[in-house]
This record gives sequence, structure tokens and C-alpha cells, in this order.
Amino acid sequence: MKLKEILDNTKEYVQVLLKNFISVKKNLVVSIVFAVMFLIYVVTGAYSKALISELPDQLEADRWSDSMRMAQVSIFTTQDQMITENDIKRFSYTLETKLVDAGVTEPEDEDEDEQKGPEIVETIGIDEMNSEEEQLPQKEETWIQKMMAISYSAQGTASISFENRTLDNASVIGVAGDFFLFHPMILVNGGYFDGDDLMKDRLVIDEDTAWQLFGSTDIVGQQVLVGGIPHYVAGVVKKDTGRIQKAAGLSNCYVFMSLESLSRYGTSILSGRYDSKEISEDGASAMDGGINCIEVVCPNPVNGLAAKLAGEAIGLDEMGCTVIDNTDRFSPFALFKVLKSFGTRSMWSKAIFYPYWENIARGYEDMLAVLLFFRAVALLTMAVIIAVVIVNIYRHKKWTVRGIVNYLSDKKYDLEVSYKQRKAEKNVLNAGNLTDGGEE
Repeated sequence: MKLKEILDNTKEYVQVLLKNFISVKKNLVVSIVFAVMFLIYVVTGAYSKALISELPDQLEADRWSDSMRMAQVSIFTTQDQMITENDIKRFSYTLETKLVDAGVTEPEDEDEDEQKGPEIVETIGIDEMNSEEEQLPQKEETWIQKMMAISYSAQGTASISFENRTLDNASVIGVAGDFFLFHPMILVNGGYFDGDDLMKDRLVIDEDTAWQLFGSTDIVGQQVLVGGIPHYVAGVVKKDTGRIQKAAGLSNCYVFMSLESLSRYGTSILSGRYDSKEISEDGASAMDGGINCIEVVCPNPVNGLAAKLAGEAIGLDEMGCTVIDNTDRFSPFALFKVLKSFGTRSMWSKAIFYPYWENIARGYEDMLAVLLFFRAVALLTMAVIIAVVIVNIYRHKKWTVRGIVNYLSDKKYDLEVSYKQRKAEKNVLNAGNLTDGGEE
């Protein structure tokens, strides 16, 4: 009998130990899984932010203004379009008008009236009044024009030579407007040129081009020949390196010159349509392929408004262009769209030749979408673990709602009794002090 009892007790003890061991092990595994998921969530989030920060070409809206919400929008046209600089002027005017019609106005300054000093009235002299020349009023730039910036460019190739060295079919970006505002490349030497300069004979080259032509990057002011015409080096920029950057086209030597120089002296413009363009008084002409990339930064009080209005202002249908809201393209909602179209994303039905910076951004979109997927899985796993733990705690609870209510009622009663006792003792003490004072 005793032996059987001992065996039963031993068996029961082993079962309890085993149950406790399994419970502890299970809790340990759950804790480790939760910690790993939390680490994945934090690391993927931090890495995503780091990747986005490496794309300055997509972040002009953040740099442009801190006073209001801005948006950066890119428009890429198909090869059968022929966008000219007159079209860009029309686009700028139409977009400005649409923004005004949409109610985008200058924010009112509450202190403007208080800070406003005496108004100065400009006058003209008698000589000026008698002048035969017409006094044309200066048209002031509107507030929306001040808050907008536009860049436009085309891609092509050109022959670049220096002394006895020549780069045939060098990759060229013909730029105009505020191109280098949208693309703040790191300068190794020199500076940028303004797309609106009267003289169109300056260019910016990358390090590889500088070394191949000059054997140095200290070459600001040096003269090169573009299609046999003298141009001058304004600056040398650092080239981004990496697998995606090389696949996007940066494995080639890149030269940035004015759009006019590319259309006049470039050997090819990457467009499916060409127009003959007269370039000199002696009748010489060049084949112009037009503009295929437009970038604009402007006020955006409502998400998606700037992209919508820019798409309408360009006047092309969906098959003639692609409009991208750069400001919103890396948001979780936009990246989930990328995940949704992951298998069909590369099946492109439009004849658009993307510039290298857009190819890089599209590559980063894929990476960020995958990171978002893992981040979402980690977040969902943590939420499930927390929910299961809460359910288990509730199922094995040793308390009831009635018990909690009774406990709180008892505590309240104890506090009231304690308060009354202290008040009574204080009254007795005060009465004793009054008695002592009367006897004196």
C-alpha cells in the first residue's frame, strides 16, 4: 500500500513538474517571439526612414517651405508627345489658375496690420512725365508664383571632347528651370548653373566624366566641345553608387547641360518623335525630341490635390503621361499599393523612358514595400500575442466584477470612517485648546 502511494505521489509530482516546465517554456518562447517581432518592427522602420533620406530628388517639398503643406509632383510624358517650352509656360499658368480656383490662397498674417508701417507712394518726376517713352508697369510676382518652382528636362546623348580625348554618346540630361533645386547633387568642385541663364554654354559633369576627359576633378572653367561647339565646365558632382543606382543608369558617364544645348548639339534625344528646329540664321537646323520630364513643387492643402491639378494642367490623357505624387509615394498606403501590384508592376504599357532618378525611386519603392510587409507581419504578430495574453489572464482570473465593486466599496467606507475619526479628534483637540485658554 505504501509503495503504491509513493508511486502515485511521485507520478503526480512529475506531472506537475512537467506541466510547469512546459508552461514556463511556452511563456519563454512567446516572450522571445514577441521580442524578435518588436526588434524587426523597430529595425525595419528605422531602415525605411534611412532609405527615404537617401533620395533627395524626392524630398523637395520638405525642403521648400516650413510654413505650409507642399507637394512635389513629377510628370513623365510618353515618347509620342512633343512638349515644348511654350507648353511648359502654358502648364505653369494653368496650374497657378487651378490652384487659385481650388481656394489656395496666402495665409493671413495676424500681426500684418500691426507691423505694417506707413505706406510709401512712388512718384515720378516732371522729366519722366514728359518722356516720350512709355512707362510700362512692372508686373509683380503673385504669392502662388513665389510658392511654386518648376523644373523640366530631356534625356539624350552627345559627343563631349577635350583636346584629344572624346566621350562618344555620353548620357546627357538637358535641363531648364530649377533643375538643381529638385536634384541637389553633392558638388566635388565648382557649382551649378541656372537653367534660366541667358548663356547656355555651361555644363555640370560627374566624377567619372571628369577623370576620363581631364584626369582630375579640379577643372572648373575648362572648355570642352559639345558636338564641336565650345562649352565650359561649371561644376563636378559626385556620382551615387550602388546596385540599384547602376541598374538605373548611373553606370554611364553623365553630363548636365542646358536643354537648348542638348536640342542643338546632342546627337540623339530619347523620344519617339522629332521636330526640326532652326538653330542659326544661316538655316542650320537640329532635330528636337522635346521635354519628357516635368517637376513642380507647389502648395498642397489637401492630400493629392497638387498631383490632381498638375495632371489636369498638362492637358494629356492617362496614356500620354504618368503623374507621380513624390510627396506621398513612400507612405504606407502607397507602398501597400506597390505590394498589391508586385507581380504586374514591371509590365509597363506606356512608352516612357524614365530618367535615372525615377528608376532609382521605383527600385527603392520595391524595397520599402517589402520592408513594410515584414513590419506589418511583426506588428500583427505582436498584436495577436498581446490579445492572447489578455484573454488567458481573463480566463484564469481569480476575481469577479462583483468582488472588485465590493472591494472598492469597502475601501471607500474605510476612507470615510478614517476621515470622520480624524475630524472628530481634531474637534476634540480644538475644544481642549479653547478650554485651556478660558482658564487662563
